[in-house]
Amino acid sequence: MKKWVFFLALLYGISTIQVSFSPEVHAVSQKTWEDVAVKETKKRYPLSQILFSQKIWDKAKKDITVKQYRFTLREGMQDFAVYTTITFDSSTGKIKKVQVIPEA
Repeated sequence: MKKWVFFLALLYGISTIQVSFSPEVHAVSQKTWEDVAVKETKKRYPLSQILFSQKIWDKAKKDITVKQYRFTLREGMQDFAVYTTITFDSSTGKIKKVQVIPEA
């Protein structure tokens, strides 16, 4: 009985590992672009903690898409906001430019 349970557990474990993912997916989800914006903001402010994030706007043209996010950060005892703007190619998703600007 123990051998059957072990065999079934092993068989089930192997079958779940063999899941394949299609590399043909080109669409990037909204959350992914927000994650990219968070990563770029953390590059500029590595000691800060992100308290709040908000998508401000996005604009898609034929070749280029622009998305802007506002992040509220805390560094030490100081809270401040930054705007992170990502410009990328609409068809490939390749990032062309990233701007991180503190709120005035």
